[in-house]
Amino acid sequence: MKRALAYEFKRILLPLCIFTAIATAVFAVAALTSDFIALREIAAPGVDGSYSTVQVPVNTLVHIPAITLCVLCFIVPAMQFSYRMKRRSVDLWYALPIRREKLVLARVLGGLALVFVPYAVSYAAGVTVIACSENLFEMQMYVPLFFASLPMGMLLFGVNSFLFSRANTAGDGIVFMLLGAFALAMPMAFADAWLWQSVPNEIDDLLHYITFGPAAEMFMLFGPAIRSVSTNIPGLWIACVLAAIEGCAAYFGLFYTARSHRAESAGQISNSPFGYKVLLPWYLFFGIATASVEGGIALTAAPIAEYLFMLILAFVGYFVYRRSFRLKLCDLIGIGGSFAAGVLLTLICSLI
Repeated sequence: MKRALAYEFKRILLPLCIFTAIATAVFAVAALTSDFIALREIAAPGVDGSYSTVQVPVNTLVHIPAITLCVLCFIVPAMQFSYRMKRRSVDLWYALPIRREKLVLARVLGGLALVFVPYAVSYAAGVTVIACSENLFEMQMYVPLFFASLPMGMLLFGVNSFLFSRANTAGDGIVFMLLGAFALAMPMAFADAWLWQSVPNEIDDLLHYITFGPAAEMFMLFGPAIRSVSTNIPGLWIACVLAAIEGCAAYFGLFYTARSHRAESAGQISNSPFGYKVLLPWYLFFGIATASVEGGIALTAAPIAEYLFMLILAFVGYFVYRRSFRLKLCDLIGIGGSFAAGVLLTLICSLI
């Protein structure tokens, strides 16, 4: 195992340096070219028509490390587990005298290093530049933000690694990550559209249910705090609990299924239930069920154009899935069944 880890970290050294340099340059340059204090005019108390100018903190730049962390958590899983997508490379790796669980562990640890080393270095560099600049920030708040973002990034990396590794080609793996990112948000979008008056504010934020949402909300929580502005994100605990459940389940599934992956599946059609087979009908069903709602009120005429557009997208998705214009009977049943179920649910909701 020590040799495997040593080889892994030697293998990722070059991309590690490249990612670190790019992330650090982006944050540092943004910090060097930004103003952190703005002048605001406010009405002077007790004096009609007069104004006073005050300095207020602006541009905490927390969106830059947030974007860096989320982007790395999508790019790195594709790099680390793409060896399973090509027959020559997967045969080579699976022929090594090492258990597949240990191979996955080495890839996971290397991937986490590829994510958090560039993130940490760029974060430290950017915050240092901000601290050396004139500002009115609560600089100490950058410290808990950094440590709060680490588990969010680790969980997101696990989810994307699991989703990507369910595919048999790199292209399918990228699609799986993107479709999986918004899968839980679809039923919440439906509930928010039809039951918008009944859904509590804590649970109706769609960002809670997107895979990268908890990480984004963590930065949104600390951003105003750095400017000495009190803030609150209703239902943030829901996002954190969901992220923890999804992340832990993803890591478990990643290692539990390590031995079940077959080398001959590399490059073949991706039939995983975490991919096209389930996600395409899922999106079509909830898309149809939500399409005829505007502001929580069912439209009198069915949105035919939206229905046709979603059907076209579903067929395109199945063409990509099968890599052919010839679909199987189960594919047509999946499209027709999810479409009919979505229309039926729309009619039922409009009558209630």
